[in-house]
Amino acid sequence: MSFPIELIPTPKQERWKYTNLPRALKGLSLSPASLGWGAGNVALLNANAPGAKQYADTALWDLNTAQAKDVKFITSDETVEINANDGQWLSPRLIIHVKDNEEMTVIERQSGQGGYFKNQVVQIVIGKNAKLRHYRLYDESANGVTNVFTHATIARDARYEAFNMVVGAGTIRNQIHTELQGENADCTLGGINLLKGEQHADTTITIEHQAPNCTSNQTYKSVLDGRAHCVFQGKVHVHQIAQKTDGYQLSNALILSPEAQMDTKPELEIYADDVKCSHGATTGRLEDTSLFYLRARGIPEEKARSLLINAFCTQALETIGDEEYRAAMEERLIQWLGIQA
Repeated sequence: MSFPIELIPTPKQERWKYTNLPRALKGLSLSPASLGWGAGNVALLNANAPGAKQYADTALWDLNTAQAKDVKFITSDETVEINANDGQWLSPRLIIHVKDNEEMTVIERQSGQGGYFKNQVVQIVIGKNAKLRHYRLYDESANGVTNVFTHATIARDARYEAFNMVVGAGTIRNQIHTELQGENADCTLGGINLLKGEQHADTTITIEHQAPNCTSNQTYKSVLDGRAHCVFQGKVHVHQIAQKTDGYQLSNALILSPEAQMDTKPELEIYADDVKCSHGATTGRLEDTSLFYLRARGIPEEKARSLLINAFCTQALETIGDEEYRAAMEERLIQWLGIQA
C-alpha cells in the first residue's frame, strides 16, 4: 500500500494553519508496519469518534481506523512502549476504559529511529466517579513525524489528568478533544515542550463543557532554542447547559534563540451565563535581572540559565498528581538542561 499523502491535512485547514504535515513527510519512504498488538473490531474503533462538527480534519483518524493493525484495549494500569524504526508507518490505537468508581494510570513512552510516521489514535471513556491519570513522554527521532489524536469522554464526578512531555521530535502534533459530559467532571491537561534545532511541536486542544459545575485546566510550558517552532491552540467550548463552569488556560513560552518561533491561539466559546473562564499566553526571554542575581552569587552563566528554565517549567510539572512520575519528569527535564550538581 502506497502512502496516501493526498489525505494528509494541510495548512489550508484552520486547525492545521501552523503545522505543515505534508512537508514534514516529504522525502520519507514509508511502508505500513505493525507493533504486533493485533487488529481491532471496526465498530469499536468508531464507537466514540469525534463528530465532523468539531473537526473538519478527521482524515487521520479515519486513516488509522483503515489500518487497524495495532489495537490495545486497556482496562487496568499499564505502561505502553511505542517505538518506530526508519521507514515505518505505524497506526497504533489505544482504547482506554475506566469503569465507574475505579482509578487507573496509563503511561506511554514514545521513541523512534530514523524517518517514520506514527499516526496514533487514543480513545478514552471514563466512567462515573472514576479517575484516569494519563502520562506521555515523547523522545522521538529528529526525522520522525508523529501525529496523536486523543478523544476522551468524562462522566459525572470523574477526573481526567493528562501530562505530555516532548524532549525529542522532528514534527509532532498532539490533538486532544475532551468532553465533560456529567456534572462535577474535571479535566486537567499539562505539558512541557523542550525543543531545539528545527524541531516542531503542535498542541491543539478542544475542551467541551457539556454539563454544569465542571472544571478544566490547561497549563503548558514551552522552551525553544535554535530554529524550533512550537504551536499551542487551546479552545474551551462552554455549552448553554454548562452553568457554573470553571475553565482555565495558560500557555507560556521561553525563547532562547532569535530564530525560534511560538504561535499561540487561545479561544473561549461560551454560551452559558454563569461561568468563570480565563486564558493567558506569554512569550518571552530569560530575565536579565534574575540571571544577574544568580551570577552575582557565583553561579556560572550556563548553569544559571538552566536553573531559571527549570523554575519556569515548575508550574506545568505541578499538574502531575502522581509524585513518583512527577519526580521522573523533573529528572528528565534536568537531563535535557544538562544541569550538574
